Amino acid sequence: MERLTTRRLGTLPATVRTPRYDRDRLEIGLAHIGVGAFHRCHLAEYTDDMLEAAFGRWGTVGINIRPPRLADSLGAQDGLYTRTLRTGASAQTRVIGCIRRVIDVESPLDAASAIDAIASPHVGTVTLTLTEKGYCHMPATGVLDPRQTDVIHDLAAPPQPRTALGLLAAAFERRMLVGAGPLSVVSCDNLPSNGALLARVMSDFVAARPAALRRWMADNIAFPGTMVDRIVPATTSEDIAFASGQLGAADQAAVVGEPFRQWVLSDGFAGERPPWDLAGAQFVPNVQPYELVKMRVLNAAQSTLSHLGPFLGHDFSFQAAADPLLARYVRRMLTEETAPTLANLDGMPTAAYIDTTFQRIGNPAIRHRCHQIGTDGSQKIVQRLINPMRERLAAGRPAPLLTLAIAAWVAYVLAGAALFGRRWSAIDPFASQVVALSDGCQGDLVALANRILSIGQIFGTLAPNDQLCATVARHIAGLHSRAPRDYLLSVLDL
Repeated sequence: MERLTTRRLGTLPATVRTPRYDRDRLEIGLAHIGVGAFHRCHLAEYTDDMLEAAFGRWGTVGINIRPPRLADSLGAQDGLYTRTLRTGASAQTRVIGCIRRVIDVESPLDAASAIDAIASPHVGTVTLTLTEKGYCHMPATGVLDPRQTDVIHDLAAPPQPRTALGLLAAAFERRMLVGAGPLSVVSCDNLPSNGALLARVMSDFVAARPAALRRWMADNIAFPGTMVDRIVPATTSEDIAFASGQLGAADQAAVVGEPFRQWVLSDGFAGERPPWDLAGAQFVPNVQPYELVKMRVLNAAQSTLSHLGPFLGHDFSFQAAADPLLARYVRRMLTEETAPTLANLDGMPTAAYIDTTFQRIGNPAIRHRCHQIGTDGSQKIVQRLINPMRERLAAGRPAPLLTLAIAAWVAYVLAGAALFGRRWSAIDPFASQVVALSDGCQGDLVALANRILSIGQIFGTLAPNDQLCATVARHIAGLHSRAPRDYLLSVLDL
């Protein structure tokens, strides 16, 4: 089947919505680093809606530092692709057109092209979706982790960056030298105070660079905070076949998501601000209350269901959400322990948001694998589970249900250890360290829990006392028992 390209746009079925603007006149004014499924299903859709509401120079150059290669998918399709929204039996397919150029950073020449693209005076905003570990930080403190191999490389070899931080630093220096003007760099990842976090790790990264660059950054670079929300599972071969069938043309870059979407941004931009509010995004003075509700409710529910789901035989998060036992537990955790740490926002009241969360995760048309959501859990549980638990304990309030959720992550990662039968291998930056700790504990789960809870990069100042270690050890044993469901039933009456 012939690929989706600009030439094929005019031949597509009338049932498929195509860009309602003159794409040939679309100039690049945005750059995005990390062109994965989420960006294509969320941010890029907002940009297309913005262009349809008020056409302007808001085309996007997409940059990937790591696989997958964009040249093989978007590059071969002139930047075009479909996004399909699914709920129940309904599916709505649309062609997104805002991506005008793609760059894979695989060689020094590619790196130079990416640096030039971000340094262009026509580009005033860079957005990022890197996943949590792409910020090269220590989750517990939010500071740069200088021990990471790629960070060491980028500090030593600036012209060939392996990290987004290295790429941005090189582009900032180029902008300074050519007088390209101010730039807004917008993190769109699920991180607490993501704008401030990005500013902090960038400051750490350039600490040894010339003082002139640091001064220029302070005067010209803004790091607005954001909260993004849409459930976007990994694209499957079936998704590609469906989209291609709808088009009558092959689409190797197709993405699938739920109908719900939300985007809240801080209004602290440098220079001209893209008018994403024309597409329904919100610009607010303070994003943090919105991000806390989202991370501590929706994201916490996703993580907890996905860490526990495999123990009860569930492959997908919608199956875990439909499990009465897991749904009862997670709803209790969110209502009784998490909700009191959150503000009730206009248009986003916590109780209603919890209800909406279960409806969204329970959508059977969105086949989000538990192991996909469980990936890199150590980078996620700090803001989703550990921080609300720490706040409750500091206020003298118990947090047994949040403790169980944190123990579920520990048990999930330990499933790769010989002690627990090597049931699956968690994809997590700390997986090998946690598994190694189990190898040396000689079956003493309390000592193992103490060692894991003492990993400062994750748990920070959450001191592992005897009671906490004993509780986590009991949960690890119960989840890895032959009857994890019976165990969960027993502890739900805490």
